[in-house]
Amino acid sequence: MEKYAAIGKENLKFNLPAHFLLCAALLLLSPLFIGLENLNQQESAKVLEYYPVFLGVILITPVFLPEQDQNIRDLTDSKYTGAWMVYGIRVLEAVGALMALLALYMAVMKMGNCQFAFGKNYLGALGGMLFLGGLGLLIYALTDQIVIGYMIPVLYYMLCISAGREKLGVFYLFSMTLGDYTGKAVQGAAGILMIGLGIWVRSRRR
Repeated sequence: MEKYAAIGKENLKFNLPAHFLLCAALLLLSPLFIGLENLNQQESAKVLEYYPVFLGVILITPVFLPEQDQNIRDLTDSKYTGAWMVYGIRVLEAVGALMALLALYMAVMKMGNCQFAFGKNYLGALGGMLFLGGLGLLIYALTDQIVIGYMIPVLYYMLCISAGREKLGVFYLFSMTLGDYTGKAVQGAAGILMIGLGIWVRSRRR
C-alpha cells in the first residue's frame, strides 16, 4: 500500500499541479467569455458542454507525459510495480481533480441563480469530459505524441459543432443542450474504455 501512496504523492507533487492550475485558471476566466448567472436549464447545459469539457483533455491526456523523459520511462518500466499501476493511479488522481473542479464550477453557477438539476447535469458533463480526455489519452498512447493527443479531441469538438447530432448520434458532445442525456452515459463509458485501452497500449510499449 505504501508504494501506491508514494506513486500518488509523486504525481501530485510533480505532474498534476501544473495541469490542475491551468484548468482552474480557465474556469476562473470563464465569466469573461460566458455568462454564469440567471441561466435556465438549456443555457446552463450549453455552458457545461461547451466550456468545461476541455478540462478532461487537459487533465487526463498528459498522464504519460513524465515518460517523455527517457530516464523516467526506464525507471517506470524497471519497477516491480507494473507501469499500468503507475498510470492507473495517475488517471484516478486526474479524474478526482476533474470531478472536484466540475463540482465547484457548478456550485458557483448555482450561487449565480442558474437553474439546472445538479446531479443529472454533473454526470452528463462528466461523461463528455471523460470521453474527450479518454480520446486524447488513447491517441497519445498510440502515437507517443502529446501534441496529437491534444489535437484530436479539439478536432472532434469542432466536428461536433459542424456535423451535428444527426451524424454523430450518441457521441454528439452537446446533446444535453438539446435536452437529451442518454448519450452521456455512452460517452462516459467510451471514455473509460479508451482510458483503459490507452493504459494497456502504453504499458506494453517498451
